[in-house]
Amino acid sequence: MALRKRPLARRLCLWGSAAVFLVFTNGPLFDLAKSSMIDKYRFPHWEEGRTYQAAIVMGGFAGMNRELGILRYEHDRADRLWEAVRLYRTGKVKYILITGDPSSSLKADGSRMAGEFLRYMQEQGIPPDAFLLEQQARNSRENAAYSIAMLSSLGIQDKDCLLITSATHMARALDCFYAQGWHPDWFPVGIPAPPEALNHRAFYPSWEIAVKWQELLNEWLGNIVYRLAGYSK
Repeated sequence: MALRKRPLARRLCLWGSAAVFLVFTNGPLFDLAKSSMIDKYRFPHWEEGRTYQAAIVMGGFAGMNRELGILRYEHDRADRLWEAVRLYRTGKVKYILITGDPSSSLKADGSRMAGEFLRYMQEQGIPPDAFLLEQQARNSRENAAYSIAMLSSLGIQDKDCLLITSATHMARALDCFYAQGWHPDWFPVGIPAPPEALNHRAFYPSWEIAVKWQELLNEWLGNIVYRLAGYSK
C-alpha cells in the first residue's frame, strides 16, 4: 500500500529487482567473478616428482547412501576424492586423509559411516589402509585442526602433505592451515574450462547460473567471517 503512494520508490524497487535478476542470472559475469576468485589457484603448487606422505582431502564432497551402498556426490565436488585417488594410484601420495566428509564422518547419533565408505572404495580398487579418516570436523577450521592433530600423531609434517579441495575453497582452506602454523603444498580441483567464444545466447538469463552464485557467495562470506573470528589469516 505504501509503495503505491510513492511512485519513485516503486520504480526504484522495480529497477533494483531487475538489476539483481540480470546480474545473478548472467553467465559471462559469473564466469568472470569465478575466474578472478580462483586465479591464484588455477594450477597446483607442488613438486611433481616427489611422493607426498598424505593428501588432505577437504570434506563436503559426498554422502553415503546406506541402502544402496554407494556414494551420493554433492554438487561439483566429487573430483576432490577422485583426484586424490588418481594421485594415490600413480604413486604421488601414500595416504588419503578424508577430513569431515559426511560419507565417512561420525554422526550426531553416534553412528559411523566409515565402514560403508571403505567397502565402497575397496570395490573401486582402493584398499582400506590407503585411507586415514578424520571423522569429527564440521567446518574448515576444524578440518585443519583435526587433520593436523592426526597427521602429527603419525609423525607426518606439513611439508609432506598435499591439500586437495575445490579451487574456490582453496584460499579459506589454506588460511585455516596457515593460522595453525602448517604450510602444506596444494592441489586445486574444480577448475572451469576456458569460456567459449561469446554470442548473444551467452547473455540470456539462466536460473542455473543463479544457483552457481551460491558457491561464490558462500566463500566470500566465509572468508570475511573466518578472518573476523581469527580462524584464518
